Amino acid sequence: MRKFLFASVAIAGLAGSTFAVNAFAAPGDQPNAAVMQRLQERQALMLDAHLAAMKAGLKLTDEQAKNWPAFESAIRDAEKTRADRWRQAQDRMSQGERPSPIERMTMMSEHLQKMGEQLKLVADAAKPLYDGLTDAQKSDFGPLMREFKLRGRH
Repeated sequence: MRKFLFASVAIAGLAGSTFAVNAFAAPGDQPNAAVMQRLQERQALMLDAHLAAMKAGLKLTDEQAKNWPAFESAIRDAEKTRADRWRQAQDRMSQGERPSPIERMTMMSEHLQKMGEQLKLVADAAKPLYDGLTDAQKSDFGPLMREFKLRGRH
């Protein structure tokens, strides 16, 4: 259960980065489109690399590997949802839109709700994979998910 909790926290970190770029930016100091494109490409590359490393690190058997695509798909969907929310926030900021405190709270509550929904989808997809792992693989699963967050995905 503890390992699954670590995995959940790691996935929550995915969604938590939605507003990270603007957190310390000065008003009117927006990254340009080329910088944003490179950042998105780097994030996609890091996602691919981490998923490949995680799969290799777990040393899945052929039987266990049957549950991997659903898990990987859920992770990718969560990342896509996070990236879409981030892009929308960037678009609003580039247009000079500054939400009121009430609008900001509403946006944050919607963000948390969507993050919870994505986390549930990832957990549901991870369960068959995790249940089919050996005890040794289960002990590696949590740290591998934790590494997912620590590799710059927070």
